[in-house]
Amino acid sequence: MPAGWRAVRLWLGVAFAVLCGWLAWHVGNELFRFIWMGDEGEFLVFVVILGLLAAVLIATAIQPSPPSEGSGRWLVRAAVYLCGCAALMLVALWAGTAYYDATDCPTGDADCLSLLGGMVWAVISVPVSVVVIVVIELVLRRRRKVAQTSADLGG
Repeated sequence: MPAGWRAVRLWLGVAFAVLCGWLAWHVGNELFRFIWMGDEGEFLVFVVILGLLAAVLIATAIQPSPPSEGSGRWLVRAAVYLCGCAALMLVALWAGTAYYDATDCPTGDADCLSLLGGMVWAVISVPVSVVVIVVIELVLRRRRKVAQTSADLGG
């Protein structure tokens, strides 16, 4: 990819990061919430996704091309892992909330705590994500060792 695209990704990522920081700073602004026309949960999801997009853009822009020997594209993988963990948490939150809405609150009671059950599912998804990331990294490490050994033996 041309070097110009790396600069575009970097500056777009920085712009998104600044916008994300500004939005997170003004999360308590009542006027902005009125304009947003939604609850704070939707706004928080928007800010998190914007921040993750900024992280991926910056990571892909500053990662050396081609990667140095043995390092791989660790910065890009870290950004992808972060995005995957956040996506899994959101899916677990929504699935847990929907499950408890259907089982514990079929009447649509306003005092139902189904969101709390969804939050528990989201918190449980974090260690699951960590285990998956460790397994992926161990498999990648093993593949790199096998490739290195094969290259050293001339095969």
